[in-house]
Amino acid sequence: MFAFACSTNDPQDFDHEIKLIRERHIPDQRLMYWDIHTTTLNDKLVLKGATVSEAAYIELEKMAQQNRLDFQLELLPQKKFIENPWALVTLSVCNIRAEGTHPSELSTQALLGTPVKVYKEEDGWYLVQTPDHYFGWVDRAAISLKSKEELALWKQQEKVIYTKQSGTGFVSANLEKPELDLVMGDLLNVLTSTSNSYEIILPDDRKAFVKKEECSSLGVWKQKQIDLKELISTAFVCKGTPYLWGGTSPKMFDCSGFTKTVFYRQGLILQRDASQQTLYGELVDTSEGYDKLQPGDLLFFGRKEAPDYAEKVTHAGLYIGNKKFIHSSGKVRVNSLDPLSEDYAEYYEKAFVRARRIIGHADGKGIEWIYDNEFYKQILSE
Repeated sequence: MFAFACSTNDPQDFDHEIKLIRERHIPDQRLMYWDIHTTTLNDKLVLKGATVSEAAYIELEKMAQQNRLDFQLELLPQKKFIENPWALVTLSVCNIRAEGTHPSELSTQALLGTPVKVYKEEDGWYLVQTPDHYFGWVDRAAISLKSKEELALWKQQEKVIYTKQSGTGFVSANLEKPELDLVMGDLLNVLTSTSNSYEIILPDDRKAFVKKEECSSLGVWKQKQIDLKELISTAFVCKGTPYLWGGTSPKMFDCSGFTKTVFYRQGLILQRDASQQTLYGELVDTSEGYDKLQPGDLLFFGRKEAPDYAEKVTHAGLYIGNKKFIHSSGKVRVNSLDPLSEDYAEYYEKAFVRARRIIGHADGKGIEWIYDNEFYKQILSE
Protein backbone atom coordinates (compact mmCIF):
# COMPACT_ATOMS: atom_id res chain seq x y z
CA MET A 1 0.00 0.00 0.00
CA PHE A 2 1.08 3.59 -0.54
CA ALA A 3 2.13 5.64 2.41
CA PHE A 4 1.86 8.71 0.23
CA ALA A 5 -1.35 10.68 0.34
CA CYS A 6 -1.93 14.30 -0.48
CA SER A 7 -4.82 16.67 -1.10
CA THR A 8 -2.70 19.27 -2.86
CA ASN A 9 -3.53 20.62 -6.31
CA ASP A 10 0.15 20.96 -7.24
CA PRO A 11 1.15 18.29 -9.82
CA GLN A 12 4.78 18.51 -8.71
CA ASP A 13 3.88 17.04 -5.32
CA PHE A 14 3.38 13.66 -7.01
CA ASP A 15 6.57 13.69 -9.08
CA HIS A 16 8.64 11.85 -6.48
CA GLU A 17 6.14 9.02 -6.06
CA ILE A 18 5.78 8.64 -9.84
CA LYS A 19 9.57 8.51 -10.17
CA LEU A 20 9.81 5.75 -7.56
CA ILE A 21 7.20 3.68 -9.39
CA ARG A 22 9.09 4.12 -12.65
CA GLU A 23 12.39 3.11 -11.08
CA ARG A 24 10.83 -0.05 -9.64
CA HIS A 25 9.40 -1.25 -12.94
CA ILE A 26 11.23 0.53 -15.76
CA PRO A 27 14.94 0.89 -14.99
CA ASP A 28 15.72 1.76 -18.64
CA GLN A 29 13.15 3.91 -20.43
CA ARG A 30 14.79 3.17 -23.78
CA LEU A 31 13.58 -0.44 -23.52
CA MET A 32 10.14 0.05 -21.88
CA TYR A 33 7.96 2.96 -22.82
CA TRP A 34 7.03 5.44 -20.10
CA ASP A 35 5.38 8.84 -20.53
CA ILE A 36 3.59 9.68 -17.27
CA HIS A 37 2.82 13.10 -15.82
CA THR A 38 0.28 14.96 -13.73
CA THR A 39 -1.49 18.12 -14.78
CA THR A 40 -4.35 20.32 -13.62
CA LEU A 41 -7.60 20.39 -15.57
CA ASN A 42 -10.61 22.36 -14.34
CA ASP A 43 -9.01 22.69 -10.89
CA LYS A 44 -8.59 18.93 -10.65
CA LEU A 45 -5.38 16.95 -10.73
CA VAL A 46 -5.14 14.48 -13.61
CA LEU A 47 -2.70 11.59 -14.01
CA LYS A 48 -2.06 11.29 -17.76
CA GLY A 49 0.13 9.42 -20.20
CA ALA A 50 0.93 5.86 -21.23
CA THR A 51 3.20 2.95 -20.37
CA VAL A 52 3.83 -0.64 -21.47
CA SER A 53 4.37 -1.84 -17.90
CA GLU A 54 1.24 -3.44 -16.48
CA ALA A 55 2.77 -3.58 -12.98
CA ALA A 56 3.55 0.15 -13.06
CA TYR A 57 0.07 0.87 -14.43
CA ILE A 58 -1.54 -0.97 -11.49
CA GLU A 59 0.56 0.94 -8.94
CA LEU A 60 -0.24 4.26 -10.58
CA GLU A 61 -3.95 3.44 -10.58
CA LYS A 62 -3.80 2.73 -6.83
CA MET A 63 -1.95 5.98 -6.25
CA ALA A 64 -4.58 7.90 -8.22
CA GLN A 65 -7.43 6.30 -6.25
CA GLN A 66 -5.75 6.98 -2.93
CA ASN A 67 -5.15 10.63 -3.76
CA ARG A 68 -8.37 11.20 -5.69
CA LEU A 69 -6.66 11.96 -8.95
CA ASP A 70 -8.48 11.75 -12.25
CA PHE A 71 -6.91 8.63 -13.79
CA GLN A 72 -6.33 8.96 -17.55
CA LEU A 73 -3.46 6.55 -18.15
CA GLU A 74 -3.23 4.22 -21.14
CA LEU A 75 -1.78 0.73 -20.84
CA LEU A 76 -0.12 -0.16 -24.13
CA PRO A 77 -0.45 -1.65 -26.66
CA GLN A 78 -3.66 -0.10 -27.87
CA LYS A 79 -6.44 -2.61 -28.45
CA LYS A 80 -6.06 -2.64 -32.25
CA PHE A 81 -2.40 -3.70 -31.95
CA ILE A 82 -2.92 -6.59 -29.54
CA GLU A 83 -3.87 -9.12 -32.22
CA ASN A 84 -1.80 -7.61 -35.05
CA PRO A 85 1.20 -5.85 -33.52
CA TRP A 86 3.66 -6.11 -36.42
CA ALA A 87 4.82 -3.70 -39.12
CA LEU A 88 7.72 -3.59 -41.58
CA VAL A 89 9.96 -0.64 -42.41
CA THR A 90 9.30 0.65 -45.94
CA LEU A 91 12.21 3.10 -46.37
CA SER A 92 15.89 2.40 -46.97
CA VAL A 93 16.51 4.16 -43.65
CA CYS A 94 13.67 4.92 -41.25
CA ASN A 95 14.12 7.72 -38.70
CA ILE A 96 12.81 6.88 -35.23
CA ARG A 97 12.24 9.85 -32.96
CA ALA A 98 11.86 10.48 -29.23
CA GLU A 99 8.40 11.98 -29.78
CA GLY A 100 5.80 11.89 -32.53
CA THR A 101 6.90 15.07 -34.33
CA HIS A 102 9.46 15.74 -37.05
CA PRO A 103 11.39 18.33 -34.97
CA SER A 104 11.81 15.77 -32.17
CA GLU A 105 15.23 14.30 -31.39
CA LEU A 106 16.40 11.44 -33.61
CA SER A 107 16.74 8.45 -31.26
CA THR A 108 17.69 5.67 -33.65
CA GLN A 109 17.03 4.29 -37.11
CA ALA A 110 15.84 1.06 -38.72
CA LEU A 111 16.56 -0.35 -42.17
CA LEU A 112 14.19 -1.42 -44.95
CA GLY A 113 12.46 -4.71 -44.17
CA THR A 114 13.07 -4.54 -40.42
CA PRO A 115 10.15 -5.93 -38.37
CA VAL A 116 8.92 -3.60 -35.63
CA LYS A 117 6.24 -4.04 -32.99
CA VAL A 118 3.56 -1.33 -32.89
CA TYR A 119 2.05 -0.12 -29.60
CA LYS A 120 0.21 3.10 -30.28
CA GLU A 121 -1.04 5.38 -33.05
CA GLU A 122 -1.45 9.10 -32.52
CA ASP A 123 -1.89 11.85 -35.12
CA GLY A 124 -0.28 9.89 -37.94
CA TRP A 125 2.65 8.71 -35.82
CA TYR A 126 3.28 5.22 -34.49
CA LEU A 127 5.05 4.19 -31.29
CA VAL A 128 7.19 1.20 -32.25
CA GLN A 129 9.77 -1.11 -30.73
CA THR A 130 12.75 -2.30 -32.77
CA PRO A 131 14.36 -5.78 -32.63
CA ASP A 132 16.88 -4.51 -30.06
CA HIS A 133 13.83 -3.49 -27.94
CA TYR A 134 14.36 0.26 -28.37
CA PHE A 135 11.20 2.42 -28.35
CA GLY A 136 10.49 5.44 -30.53
CA TRP A 137 8.08 7.14 -32.91
CA VAL A 138 7.83 6.88 -36.72
CA ASP A 139 5.49 8.58 -39.17
CA ARG A 140 3.04 6.56 -41.24
CA ALA A 141 5.15 6.72 -44.42
CA ALA A 142 7.97 4.78 -42.75
CA ILE A 143 6.18 1.51 -41.96
CA SER A 144 3.57 -0.84 -43.38
CA LEU A 145 1.21 -2.47 -40.88
CA LYS A 146 0.78 -6.21 -41.36
CA SER A 147 -1.90 -8.63 -40.19
CA LYS A 148 -0.88 -12.10 -39.04
CA GLU A 149 -1.95 -13.49 -42.40
CA GLU A 150 0.01 -10.90 -44.37
CA LEU A 151 3.07 -11.48 -42.22
CA ALA A 152 2.86 -15.23 -42.79
CA LEU A 153 2.84 -14.69 -46.56
CA TRP A 154 5.75 -12.26 -46.29
CA LYS A 155 7.73 -14.85 -44.34
CA GLN A 156 7.38 -17.43 -47.12
CA GLN A 157 9.04 -15.27 -49.78
CA GLU A 158 12.74 -15.50 -50.65
CA LYS A 159 14.86 -12.73 -49.16
CA VAL A 160 18.25 -11.19 -49.89
CA ILE A 161 20.42 -8.62 -48.11
CA TYR A 162 21.57 -5.50 -49.91
CA THR A 163 25.37 -5.36 -49.47
CA LYS A 164 26.58 -2.20 -51.20
CA GLN A 165 27.07 0.77 -48.87
CA SER A 166 24.39 2.66 -50.78
CA GLY A 167 22.67 2.14 -54.10
CA THR A 168 19.52 2.16 -56.17
CA GLY A 169 16.51 0.06 -57.07
CA PHE A 170 15.37 0.50 -60.67
CA VAL A 171 12.05 0.67 -62.51
CA SER A 172 12.79 -2.26 -64.81
CA ALA A 173 15.21 -5.13 -65.37
CA ASN A 174 17.32 -3.02 -67.73
CA LEU A 175 18.52 -1.22 -64.55
CA GLU A 176 18.47 2.27 -66.06
CA LYS A 177 15.75 4.42 -64.49
CA PRO A 178 16.02 4.84 -60.66
CA GLU A 179 13.00 3.93 -58.54
CA LEU A 180 14.16 3.83 -54.91
CA ASP A 181 17.05 4.30 -52.54
CA LEU A 182 18.88 1.40 -50.83
CA VAL A 183 21.61 1.01 -48.22
CA MET A 184 23.72 -1.83 -46.90
CA GLY A 185 21.69 -4.13 -44.67
CA ASP A 186 18.30 -3.53 -46.29
CA LEU A 187 16.27 -6.76 -46.31
CA LEU A 188 14.56 -7.35 -49.65
CA ASN A 189 11.82 -9.81 -50.67
CA VAL A 190 12.41 -11.40 -54.08
CA LEU A 191 9.61 -11.97 -56.60
CA THR A 192 11.57 -13.08 -59.66
CA SER A 193 15.17 -13.13 -60.86
CA THR A 194 17.15 -12.89 -64.09
CA SER A 195 20.82 -13.56 -64.74
CA ASN A 196 21.82 -10.16 -63.39
CA SER A 197 18.87 -8.79 -61.39
CA TYR A 198 16.23 -9.47 -58.77
CA GLU A 199 12.70 -8.15 -58.95
CA ILE A 200 11.88 -7.15 -55.39
CA ILE A 201 8.74 -6.11 -53.54
CA LEU A 202 8.71 -3.71 -50.62
CA PRO A 203 6.43 -4.00 -47.57
CA ASP A 204 4.19 -1.26 -48.99
CA ASP A 205 3.84 -3.22 -52.29
CA ARG A 206 6.19 -1.05 -54.34
CA LYS A 207 8.31 -3.03 -56.76
CA ALA A 208 11.77 -2.50 -58.18
CA PHE A 209 14.77 -4.27 -59.68
CA VAL A 210 18.21 -4.51 -58.07
CA LYS A 211 21.55 -5.80 -59.30
CA LYS A 212 22.24 -9.35 -58.13
CA GLU A 213 25.90 -8.53 -57.57
CA GLU A 214 24.85 -5.99 -54.93
CA CYS A 215 22.92 -8.56 -52.89
CA SER A 216 23.70 -11.67 -50.88
CA SER A 217 21.68 -14.60 -49.59
CA LEU A 218 20.74 -14.97 -45.93
CA GLY A 219 23.40 -17.64 -45.51
CA VAL A 220 25.69 -15.16 -43.76
CA TRP A 221 23.01 -14.76 -41.09
CA LYS A 222 21.90 -18.39 -40.93
CA GLN A 223 25.36 -19.77 -40.22
CA LYS A 224 25.56 -17.83 -36.92
CA GLN A 225 29.29 -17.30 -37.20
CA ILE A 226 31.34 -14.14 -37.34
CA ASP A 227 33.72 -13.80 -40.26
CA LEU A 228 36.32 -11.53 -38.68
CA LYS A 229 37.82 -10.51 -42.02
CA GLU A 230 34.39 -9.49 -43.34
CA LEU A 231 33.55 -7.72 -40.07
CA ILE A 232 36.63 -5.51 -40.33
CA SER A 233 36.10 -5.05 -44.06
CA THR A 234 32.56 -3.79 -43.48
CA ALA A 235 33.87 -1.30 -40.93
CA PHE A 236 36.40 0.07 -43.43
CA VAL A 237 33.82 0.28 -46.23
CA CYS A 238 32.13 2.89 -44.04
CA LYS A 239 35.32 4.89 -43.40
CA GLY A 240 34.67 8.61 -43.85
CA THR A 241 30.91 8.31 -43.31
CA PRO A 242 29.71 11.45 -41.45
CA TYR A 243 28.60 11.34 -37.82
CA LEU A 244 24.91 11.74 -36.97
CA TRP A 245 23.44 11.52 -33.50
CA GLY A 246 20.91 8.67 -33.68
CA GLY A 247 22.29 7.33 -36.96
CA THR A 248 22.50 3.56 -37.42
CA SER A 249 22.80 3.31 -41.20
CA PRO A 250 25.65 3.55 -43.71
CA LYS A 251 24.37 7.00 -44.65
CA MET A 252 25.41 8.44 -41.27
CA PHE A 253 26.35 6.86 -37.93
CA ASP A 254 26.73 7.74 -34.32
CA CYS A 255 29.37 5.74 -32.43
CA SER A 256 27.21 2.84 -31.23
CA GLY A 257 25.16 2.92 -34.42
CA PHE A 258 28.40 2.19 -36.27
CA THR A 259 29.45 -0.76 -34.08
CA LYS A 260 25.89 -2.07 -34.14
CA THR A 261 25.64 -1.92 -37.93
CA VAL A 262 29.01 -3.61 -38.50
CA PHE A 263 27.94 -6.60 -36.39
CA TYR A 264 24.44 -6.58 -37.90
CA ARG A 265 25.95 -7.34 -41.31
CA GLN A 266 27.32 -10.52 -39.72
CA GLY A 267 23.88 -11.45 -38.38
CA LEU A 268 24.34 -10.25 -34.82
CA ILE A 269 22.11 -7.77 -32.95
CA LEU A 270 23.80 -5.56 -30.35
CA GLN A 271 22.09 -3.15 -27.99
CA ARG A 272 21.49 0.34 -29.34
CA ASP A 273 23.63 2.67 -27.19
CA ALA A 274 27.24 2.55 -26.00
CA SER A 275 26.06 2.60 -22.38
CA GLN A 276 24.07 -0.56 -23.14
CA GLN A 277 26.63 -2.32 -25.32
CA THR A 278 29.24 -2.01 -22.58
CA LEU A 279 27.18 -4.29 -20.30
CA TYR A 280 27.44 -7.40 -22.49
CA GLY A 281 30.11 -9.76 -23.71
CA GLU A 282 33.25 -11.03 -22.02
CA LEU A 283 35.23 -8.41 -20.13
CA VAL A 284 38.78 -8.19 -21.49
CA ASP A 285 41.50 -7.57 -18.92
CA THR A 286 43.23 -4.29 -19.81
CA SER A 287 44.56 -3.55 -16.34
CA GLU A 288 48.16 -4.00 -17.55
CA GLY A 289 47.80 -2.71 -21.09
CA TYR A 290 46.15 -3.67 -24.36
CA ASP A 291 48.01 -6.90 -25.19
CA LYS A 292 44.98 -9.11 -24.49
CA LEU A 293 42.74 -7.26 -26.94
CA GLN A 294 41.74 -9.05 -30.13
CA PRO A 295 40.36 -7.64 -33.40
CA GLY A 296 36.58 -7.53 -33.18
CA ASP A 297 36.51 -6.49 -29.52
CA LEU A 298 34.53 -3.40 -28.62
CA LEU A 299 36.25 -0.55 -26.79
CA PHE A 300 34.28 1.81 -24.56
CA PHE A 301 35.14 5.34 -23.53
CA GLY A 302 33.75 7.99 -21.24
CA ARG A 303 34.17 8.87 -17.59
CA LYS A 304 35.61 6.28 -15.25
CA GLU A 305 34.06 5.71 -11.85
CA ALA A 306 35.58 7.78 -9.05
CA PRO A 307 34.69 8.46 -5.40
CA ASP A 308 32.84 11.64 -6.36
CA TYR A 309 30.94 10.46 -9.44
CA ALA A 310 29.63 7.40 -11.21
CA GLU A 311 30.95 5.85 -14.40
CA LYS A 312 29.47 7.18 -17.63
CA VAL A 313 30.14 5.36 -20.92
CA THR A 314 29.53 7.68 -23.87
CA HIS A 315 31.48 6.25 -26.81
CA ALA A 316 32.25 2.93 -28.51
CA GLY A 317 34.73 1.74 -31.14
CA LEU A 318 35.79 -1.49 -32.86
CA TYR A 319 39.28 -2.79 -32.14
CA ILE A 320 41.20 -3.75 -35.31
CA GLY A 321 44.57 -4.78 -33.82
CA ASN A 322 47.93 -3.15 -33.11
CA LYS A 323 46.29 -0.84 -30.52
CA LYS A 324 44.14 0.72 -33.25
CA PHE A 325 40.36 1.04 -33.40
CA ILE A 326 37.84 2.31 -35.94
CA HIS A 327 34.93 4.42 -34.71
CA SER A 328 32.47 7.14 -35.59
CA SER A 329 33.61 10.47 -34.18
CA GLY A 330 32.95 13.37 -36.51
CA LYS A 331 33.25 10.72 -39.21
CA VAL A 332 34.19 7.05 -39.27
CA ARG A 333 37.96 7.05 -38.73
CA VAL A 334 40.86 5.13 -37.25
CA ASN A 335 42.63 6.12 -34.05
CA SER A 336 45.26 4.50 -31.85
CA LEU A 337 45.87 4.02 -28.14
CA ASP A 338 49.63 3.98 -28.81
CA PRO A 339 51.34 7.34 -28.12
CA LEU A 340 53.93 6.52 -30.79
CA SER A 341 51.36 6.06 -33.54
CA GLU A 342 50.47 8.83 -36.00
CA ASP A 343 46.81 7.92 -35.31
CA TYR A 344 47.20 8.38 -31.56
CA ALA A 345 44.35 10.23 -29.81
CA GLU A 346 45.31 11.17 -26.26
CA TYR A 347 41.73 12.07 -25.43
CA TYR A 348 40.49 8.55 -26.10
CA GLU A 349 43.31 6.88 -24.23
CA LYS A 350 42.53 8.97 -21.15
CA ALA A 351 38.79 8.28 -21.60
CA PHE A 352 39.18 4.50 -22.07
CA VAL A 353 36.90 2.62 -19.67
CA ARG A 354 36.86 -1.05 -20.73
CA ALA A 355 36.80 -3.58 -23.55
CA ARG A 356 34.30 -6.35 -24.24
CA ARG A 357 34.67 -9.45 -26.41
CA ILE A 358 31.57 -9.85 -28.54
CA ILE A 359 32.63 -12.71 -30.80
CA GLY A 360 31.67 -16.02 -29.22
CA HIS A 361 29.35 -14.46 -26.68
CA ALA A 362 25.92 -14.32 -28.33
CA ASP A 363 23.68 -15.48 -25.49
CA GLY A 364 20.45 -13.59 -26.24
CA LYS A 365 21.06 -11.21 -23.36
CA GLY A 366 22.19 -8.09 -25.15
CA ILE A 367 24.04 -9.98 -27.92
CA GLU A 368 21.68 -11.99 -30.10
CA TRP A 369 21.75 -13.72 -33.45
CA ILE A 370 19.20 -12.32 -35.90
CA TYR A 371 17.77 -15.80 -36.47
CA ASP A 372 17.14 -16.16 -32.72
CA ASN A 373 15.46 -12.78 -32.36
CA GLU A 374 11.73 -12.70 -31.55
CA PHE A 375 11.09 -9.94 -34.10
CA TYR A 376 12.99 -11.45 -37.02
CA LYS A 377 11.43 -14.85 -36.41
CA GLN A 378 8.20 -13.30 -37.65
CA ILE A 379 9.62 -12.83 -41.16
CA LEU A 380 12.56 -15.24 -41.62
CA SER A 381 11.96 -18.88 -42.49
CA GLU A 382 14.55 -21.45 -41.46
